[in-house]
Amino acid sequence: MAAATEKVFVALPAEFKAGQSTLSWVLSHFGGSGATVVITHVHVPPQMIPVMGVKFHSSKLSPEQVKLFRRIEREKVNKQLDGYVHQCLRMKVKCEKLVFEKEDVVHGLIELIVLHRVTRLVMSAATDRQYSRKMDKPKSTKATEIMQRADPSCKIWFICKGQLVCTRGKEVDTASSVTSLLPDFDHQALQLVPCQKEDDVQSELGLHDELKEACIAAENLMKRALNESSRRQRADEEVVLAIQKANEYQELYLEEVRKRQELEEALARANLEIAQLRQANHLPMDEQNTPPDELQEAISEGLTFERRIVDMDAVLATAGQVTEPQKEHVPIQIDLDTGGRELQALLSQCKLTAFSPSSVIQSPYEDCIPASYFLCPILQEPMRDPHVAADGFTYEADAIRGWLDGGSDASPVTGQPLAHRELAPNFALGAVIQDYTMRRRRHGFS
Repeated sequence: MAAATEKVFVALPAEFKAGQSTLSWVLSHFGGSGATVVITHVHVPPQMIPVMGVKFHSSKLSPEQVKLFRRIEREKVNKQLDGYVHQCLRMKVKCEKLVFEKEDVVHGLIELIVLHRVTRLVMSAATDRQYSRKMDKPKSTKATEIMQRADPSCKIWFICKGQLVCTRGKEVDTASSVTSLLPDFDHQALQLVPCQKEDDVQSELGLHDELKEACIAAENLMKRALNESSRRQRADEEVVLAIQKANEYQELYLEEVRKRQELEEALARANLEIAQLRQANHLPMDEQNTPPDELQEAISEGLTFERRIVDMDAVLATAGQVTEPQKEHVPIQIDLDTGGRELQALLSQCKLTAFSPSSVIQSPYEDCIPASYFLCPILQEPMRDPHVAADGFTYEADAIRGWLDGGSDASPVTGQPLAHRELAPNFALGAVIQDYTMRRRRHGFS
């Protein structure tokens, strides 16, 4: 009992600023007496536990989650109470730290007084901002209840803003202690209350039922809020992915438009060349008597023969396979002194050679053997739907697609890796093959 009387218990909140003035009063009045200051804090375990930004009641979570969260909260409280310990050490006063866990602060302090046989207790009468010189009793509800219900053997000092408000000694009214809380060691309390009327009891039961329903409704709302938060988060993620895909598709679309424009321009040039070749192929033979004023024009057409062959090479390059056409140079020797018959025959041969497609493309119009560039490098058969691959060669569409789908990324002709797997239709070569097929049928070939 002597050891217990040498201790002064100080009930303090966890926040150092809120209880600093109370501890300062204790150190100034009991610091020189040699008593040990026991920093006492009643920790109320939190019932609402945050999970993903939403608070849930501890009964709705697993015991492991509740235990982990409450342990973290106790560690935080212990660290906060270290501020009071440092203040005592600076004043060279012996101190101890006592954390008592209870669901209610008042019940916790009353039970603590009984369990530890506390005879001297210092606590706050109200917050510092409520202090006034006329204050003569505690304004805090908790302080008032403890003043009335604490064990009479405990003397209590009530402090506010570093000033003594009042003191409750052993001469406390026994009538008030009749209704005090008598705690047991199972952390439960019995309280003597006056007999209530039946109407009051029914009213309290109704309020209890309403409170219970309100708690259930609040829990349901929290569950809905959690589900809505998860749904919105998933929706936001889906929106971000959709925007990314839209940007990718837009880039692919622009690239496709650019390639389509290039192919349309190449097709237009190829159609123009093919139209010129077809027109030249259907020109009538010159009459036997060529007028003298057309002599120079025929000669100029013969001299531009090689330029037309080069133009046709460009057409075949657009088709994806550039072949070396047979360039047939017809030497033109003009002897103005010779007769017109040899000159007219020579000019006619020059004009036909310059404009005939057979002089540009070795086509099978006279024989039934297809040209080599009509054959697919994979199937070795005349192509019906020619497409250009990344290696610059033209293949039958189904054949090259089967080659690529088979897992090969190399060129069937060169064996080198392909830069990409995209195919482009070869309209120019397709038109030439179609014209070749029509002429074969016209000449009786199947």
